[in-house]
Amino acid sequence: MRILESARRLLAGLALRVDRTRRVARLATPVVLGSLSYTLLTVVDTAMLGRLGAVPLAAAGIAGVLYFAIAFPVSSVSVGTRTLTARRFGEGSEPQCGEVLRAGLGLACVIGGPIVVAAPWIARLIGPILSGDAAVVSLGTTYLHLRLYGSGFMILNFVFQGFYAGIGETRHQMIASIFITGTNILLDYALIFGRWGAPEMGVQGAAIATTIALGIGTVYFVAVTLRPRVRGRFLASRGLTAARHWVVPIVRLSLPIVGQRFLSHGSWFAFFAVVARIGTIELAATNIIRSIYNLSIMLAVGLGTAAAALVGQRLGAREPEDAEGLAWESVKLAAYAMTAVGLLFIFVPGAVFLIYTSDPNVIAIGRLPLVALGFVQALAAVGLVLSQALQGAGNTRFVMLAELAVCLGLYLPSVYVLGLKTPLGLVGAWTGEYIYWTALAVVMSWKFRQGGWKTIRL
Repeated sequence: MRILESARRLLAGLALRVDRTRRVARLATPVVLGSLSYTLLTVVDTAMLGRLGAVPLAAAGIAGVLYFAIAFPVSSVSVGTRTLTARRFGEGSEPQCGEVLRAGLGLACVIGGPIVVAAPWIARLIGPILSGDAAVVSLGTTYLHLRLYGSGFMILNFVFQGFYAGIGETRHQMIASIFITGTNILLDYALIFGRWGAPEMGVQGAAIATTIALGIGTVYFVAVTLRPRVRGRFLASRGLTAARHWVVPIVRLSLPIVGQRFLSHGSWFAFFAVVARIGTIELAATNIIRSIYNLSIMLAVGLGTAAAALVGQRLGAREPEDAEGLAWESVKLAAYAMTAVGLLFIFVPGAVFLIYTSDPNVIAIGRLPLVALGFVQALAAVGLVLSQALQGAGNTRFVMLAELAVCLGLYLPSVYVLGLKTPLGLVGAWTGEYIYWTALAVVMSWKFRQGGWKTIRL
């Protein structure tokens, strides 16, 4: 009887609650679709460059990882913007939401401007570390240089997304993603292959297309924010004077996430550097696997963003138990969705690879690592959603410290040893994902269940 009772409790805990599911899904669905835009930029580049051969594919792949290691961490001002906006919105302080947005946009300009100006020098300085293959280094440096020109747009877009997620209007992220992705697809086709009268530019064309597409997204967010309804409700069109006192809180909340993301994406680059030492074909296969993998991860990222916004809003409304229930509902939704995607990795890996390339060598080398990743999807969902829920409550420092411990203490050593010091090669390097997600899921679950995040004041 005890076994049956335990089983019933387990099933009850795993079951979705319709009322909570609806609340999470209403926010999460547009966020998931919107989050896909940044991943789809890489997917489209990868799929089209895969038709040019292994070297362009490898070059864009490792340069793209390095680009995100530079630009994505500093876009973390969006986390502070989202957290403070959600808390003030939950309290009913709508004018302060607009002040937070203006402060976030000001910080985005201060951070993004120097990166854009220094793009050529940054690319030339770090381009040589991309690979030991001279052809990969040459193409990758060009790709990185042109992508960095779009980093300012990306940071601004993330701040806007943080604001609109905080006030619960996540549909704008989805609409922006439609413009961004559509523009990127059309320009990629034209500039990579020289269609519709455009020059044939290959890897260079892919980078230019992505940068322009991000700019289109910024134009959309500016236009939406300047509408009379938004200006009147959130005072979003006023100057920065009233927003100055929000700069320090945004920086305080965001700095740990900057460190976390530098470490996380730096670890991705270190992973690619290990794979580059294994071989160029392995590097090309890894670029495809990363692209596929990121599409799955975006399901959890979107649901985690919704969880963070809901946690912040409910804490602002002084309803911590509701915040906790919504966060766990987001975890369950993410785990089920990512498990479903993982089944595709397990049962039809070859078909998934064919979306990107028809090179039999690349497919043969990448098939087994992709199959293995299918089994880790649920753990990734738990780790990602709960880490963002803790960020939404304002506990960004713990998330950063946990990432530091897991990456430096477990993930990177396992990738290096299994990838380069054993016969496992590429399969061994990707096995590090099991260690990373298992550890992160356990640590985040433990911290969230403690409940200390419910009493954080912002």
